[in-house]
Amino acid sequence: MRIGRRQALLGAAAATLLPIPARAAPDYLLAPRQVADGLWLFEGAQDSITRGNGGAIGNVAMLETPEGAVVVDTGGTARHGAALRAFADQRLGGVAAVLNTHHHPDHWFGNQAFADRPIHALPGTIAAQAAGAQALADGLYRILGAWMQGTAPLPAQVAAGDGVLTLGGRGLSLMAMAGHSQADLALIDQTTGTLIAGDLLFLDRAPSFPDADIATWRGSLGRLAALQVTGTIPGHGPFRRDSSAAAQTLAYLDAFAARMDAAAALGLSPAEALAAGPMPAFAALAANPAEYRRATVQQWRQHEISALPVVGGSV
Repeated sequence: MRIGRRQALLGAAAATLLPIPARAAPDYLLAPRQVADGLWLFEGAQDSITRGNGGAIGNVAMLETPEGAVVVDTGGTARHGAALRAFADQRLGGVAAVLNTHHHPDHWFGNQAFADRPIHALPGTIAAQAAGAQALADGLYRILGAWMQGTAPLPAQVAAGDGVLTLGGRGLSLMAMAGHSQADLALIDQTTGTLIAGDLLFLDRAPSFPDADIATWRGSLGRLAALQVTGTIPGHGPFRRDSSAAAQTLAYLDAFAARMDAAAALGLSPAEALAAGPMPAFAALAANPAEYRRATVQQWRQHEISALPVVGGSV
């Protein structure tokens, strides 16, 4: 039977209306490393969130206990969290509890995989997670596509604060701070003396500033620098047994603030500040120049206001 041109065109048009098979979500390939006694680090990609890294950019730590792992941060998607949970179940005897260091999504969007365990965070973090969950998820679905399949953000439920918290028999010294965000949790593992600092510390990667208060952040860095610890896990970057993460983060904050203050004082526009590019000493850091550009947009208004003369009297 001959098929006319009209029939052929109709058939082709109908074919375009057939369901397109869903693209399979990719897998996360974990590379855990034991950096201290019973302390595992899952180091995130030294980059901004992209489809290429699946949002797996934040560091995750796991501490072994007789009752299972204590998991510090849970990754950036439900699938990422599930991969981390599988490691804990298969290698560390399950999960005892979870802590979220702050509310940025690369550190807690994997919480779903740990919904059957207590998830601890500072009260300010819990509030920010609940308030921003939908907007953050919408943004990441646009950026990450299939990586985000099934992700429905689950805020922490258990309020934490300054002091010693024992989970699974392992003692943790918790410190409630702020600066990178409105509420930043840092902790010291009492078994090894290791500091897990969340995004108060970055190393070899440009810091991010979406909710930063630089003056408050400097104060928190001073508190961290005074601690006696045996090693440091930053929120982004490698484990070190020295104070390089605190020193580099503080130097970056100082240089960035000085750049913004000078640009605003000269009456430059945000576009001119952006065009200048990162401060030369930090231009080679991972995630630059993208993070410098984002930070300039996010922080410009505050520095511009500071540069304006004080006007007295009524208007």
